[in-house]
Amino acid sequence: MTIRRVSILGLAAAVLLSACATKPPAVPEPEPQIVEPAPEPPKEPEISREDLEALHGRVLALRKDAFELGLKDVMPKEYEAAEARYVPGKAALDADDRPTAKAELGAAEPLFADLVAAGGLKVAQARKSDAASARDRALAADAQSLSAEALATAEAALAKADAALASGDVKAAIDAYALAIAAFDAVAKRSAAVAVKGTVDELDYGPMDSGNYALAGEKLAAVDSLLGTDPKAAQDASEEALLRYRLVLAKGWELTAGGKRQSAERFKIDAEAIKAQVAVKTEYAEAKSAWDTAVAVFASGDHEASAPLFDNAQALFEAVYETAAAKRAAAEKAIRAASAKNEESAAIAGKGDENLGPSDNPEAAASESAED
Repeated sequence: MTIRRVSILGLAAAVLLSACATKPPAVPEPEPQIVEPAPEPPKEPEISREDLEALHGRVLALRKDAFELGLKDVMPKEYEAAEARYVPGKAALDADDRPTAKAELGAAEPLFADLVAAGGLKVAQARKSDAASARDRALAADAQSLSAEALATAEAALAKADAALASGDVKAAIDAYALAIAAFDAVAKRSAAVAVKGTVDELDYGPMDSGNYALAGEKLAAVDSLLGTDPKAAQDASEEALLRYRLVLAKGWELTAGGKRQSAERFKIDAEAIKAQVAVKTEYAEAKSAWDTAVAVFASGDHEASAPLFDNAQALFEAVYETAAAKRAAAEKAIRAASAKNEESAAIAGKGDENLGPSDNPEAAASESAED
């Protein structure tokens, strides 16, 4: 028991000594570190639908200009490049894919703008050349004498187009050249219509188709009133006037050639009635060939060309008739002369028989004896 007590006492003394010992100073805890949050990536600026619609409107207007100027054919590569950006941009806009729409349409806008600027100048130069050609056609139609005032109006339209091009206003120049071309075309057709009218009046064909003749005159007057303000309308009116005068002329030639055909046919029938095809075979064959040619040309609708051919056929048939008639008359005269001679010979023979007695004429005597 003594040992166990000593052990317990020793353990208690150790605990006591341990409790009385000095504690080491406390170690300060580290201050907490403030961690700054990572910055958020910058947000893309919002693309408004209104801005995209405005962008699309600008591109669409440029695209329309390019198409109307015919730049798809004038500058095909540049047109295709711009179109290649527009088409996906429009599709993205329809799908409300705003970033793609902005990128594609934004790329298409300068491409179409450059296309219109470069191509527009080419088109303007081409229109200028076309206007010069239209002017040449008007002069070739004798516009200086037949349509002097109208020609001056067209020249003024051309000068306006040249001034627009010189000022750099390409679009206005293109439009102005188009009007000048229409004006010169109207002048050319007006001049042609006046020339045809002169032929119609000279041949007095107006009454043969009075309706078209009157309408042609109205359209010719419309050309003069419209040319300065609406060249394209004047162009339409000039085409109508020319058409109507040509219809009058065609009708006149048709009726004229028809009359000549009837006249020639009468001589043909007369010649055949006296057997000219037998009496004068060669001359008749020539006349018949001329007739057949005239009929074929008439049937083709070229009445103007057929008219002198019928005149020629008639002249040939007249000659054939006269020659055949002369031969017929000579033959009839010869027949009459021979008949008269035969009759004369018979009369002379009869008188001779009367002068001879029965003894001088044994046959008569025998006849008389037989009667007795």
